[in-house]
Amino acid sequence: MTNKFRMGEIVVANGKGRESQEKVRTLGIVEEKDYFFNEYLILLPFNNKKDWFREKDIERVMERRFKKEEKYKVALAIEKAGLDRINYKLSKMPNKYNNILRKVNFYDEYKVFRKKYVILVWTSTYWSKTNYVVKCIEETLAELKEHNIAYKQIIIGETDPTYIKINEFIENDPNVDIFNIFQKIEIKNNGGILV
Repeated sequence: MTNKFRMGEIVVANGKGRESQEKVRTLGIVEEKDYFFNEYLILLPFNNKKDWFREKDIERVMERRFKKEEKYKVALAIEKAGLDRINYKLSKMPNKYNNILRKVNFYDEYKVFRKKYVILVWTSTYWSKTNYVVKCIEETLAELKEHNIAYKQIIIGETDPTYIKINEFIENDPNVDIFNIFQKIEIKNNGGILV
């Protein structure tokens, strides 16, 4: 049986308590659940009391966000040396199942003046900060500035289209600055819309 409220969750108690029979509307913390009466024991910190409230008399303060709720479109243009660093770090990590580098929707390599570059695009992915590959990519991108390796990363919200994040280091090498953004991601010189 699932609980509507988690233990330790901050809620608003808006109703009559079973023991005090007083009508209240105040913040509280869920301590336990009585499955027989379908009531929750709420600690009311402002008057330092505990009381039982029916489930319908409890309101959630913050909506829960499940870890696989937000979807994103992600594009990354990077020097091949940068991608090699990411792959090297991943090889040192324990083996996991959800390697999003194996789930790339578009992969392309190109050369400019003897330098190799790579384009990686995920057209619809859960770009979760808890995913070990996403963590590794984000940490490595932060280190690439120190090693003078160019990259440009664009993250666009699919479930929230107003969300756009651009992470780039292009001062020393404009060859990775290849994306145009207008609700879609497009390759500048070659043309064609990726996502």
